[in-house]
Amino acid sequence: MHLDSFIARRYLIGRKRFSFINIISLLATLGITFGVAALIVVMSVFNGFSGLVTGILQDFDPHLKIEKSPRQEGLSTDSVRTIVTRTDHVTGSSEFIERKAMASSGEFKHFIWIKGVNPEAIDEVSNVREKVILGQFNFIYPNAIVLGTALADKLHVLVGDTVTIISPAGMENVLTQFVQPTVLRCPVVGLFASQNKVYDSGYGFMSMEASQRLFRMGKRTTGVELRLTDIDKSNGVKASLEEKIGEGWNISTWFDLHKDLYSVMMIERWSAFILLSVIIAVAVFNILASLTMLVLEKQRDIGILRTLGMTKQRIQRLFLLQGIWIGSVGVSAGLLLGLLICYLQIEFELFKLDAAFIIPALPVDVHLGDIVIVVVVAFSLCVVAAAYPAIRAKNFEIIDAIRWE
Repeated sequence: MHLDSFIARRYLIGRKRFSFINIISLLATLGITFGVAALIVVMSVFNGFSGLVTGILQDFDPHLKIEKSPRQEGLSTDSVRTIVTRTDHVTGSSEFIERKAMASSGEFKHFIWIKGVNPEAIDEVSNVREKVILGQFNFIYPNAIVLGTALADKLHVLVGDTVTIISPAGMENVLTQFVQPTVLRCPVVGLFASQNKVYDSGYGFMSMEASQRLFRMGKRTTGVELRLTDIDKSNGVKASLEEKIGEGWNISTWFDLHKDLYSVMMIERWSAFILLSVIIAVAVFNILASLTMLVLEKQRDIGILRTLGMTKQRIQRLFLLQGIWIGSVGVSAGLLLGLLICYLQIEFELFKLDAAFIIPALPVDVHLGDIVIVVVVAFSLCVVAAAYPAIRAKNFEIIDAIRWE
């Protein structure tokens, strides 16, 4: 064994009596262990919830949404459709109409979003058909409509009932001429449950032709929705389409559609990371304190080692090794403990959620990138904490160290 390593090991674990310095070192190791484990578990739980929310939203949201800007000139819808079909990474596209209207059933009224879709192409960009729990997503009647379950409850309707949809189309001319709103009586052919309150309580799906009649759009549409081979390519494809399409069209990624929600989740995730890092910070301070006291206690030994010919750099490395070993043991134990807890939660669902929640237990999704960040940050802090006492030990003068011996 190398002399530096041998002496460092003797100083750290080779004592016959359990001193105060040993207690501080043990507390530092335990602090790092629990800090690293807590960070891995919490980051994995945040990943689980983020993946759950993203999955629910993406069942309805496209990866990219291209919408015509109001009152702006630009390329025609046909030209945009041609550009989309020639764009890399696009696996599916579907035109759509999305506007507000009023739904009425007897004395119950509610403002909703009407989304006109092509039933043959909707499956290429959305999984809404799979979320239908009553009836079917098939517009077998001219003005058929599929409603969210929460919206159907507000209107007190079920499959087979009829709702009245009132469109505000043309109402901007009401001051200059007499305009009647478009009114359609729409049979409810299906109810969907997306597990998203915004969609379930505020959206209704109709065929493209019925939506065009409702909003007096002729053959026009609102825009085009896209699905990509990889959701992570959304920003790149968006930039490419913006360059090709130019002005007159707004392009939004899946992140842009719910930017506030995703931003809040990201802030919460990193806030939890910073707060839990305090545990590691306290443990790192204990490393600094224990090694500083050890340097003062071993001042005589340092003087003797220097007298025997050990260089300053080797003295520094001797004490630095102790901090590295404490950090290595703590980080490794914390990593194993955190991964074990995540595994047990995934396999046995130890931490249950309320029965009213959409999943039975806390979701856990372990990301390799999070593990690397936690391990690197924790180990780097341990090395930095050990650097000060190691430098102090290196700078001891031989005469001062052995003057009274």
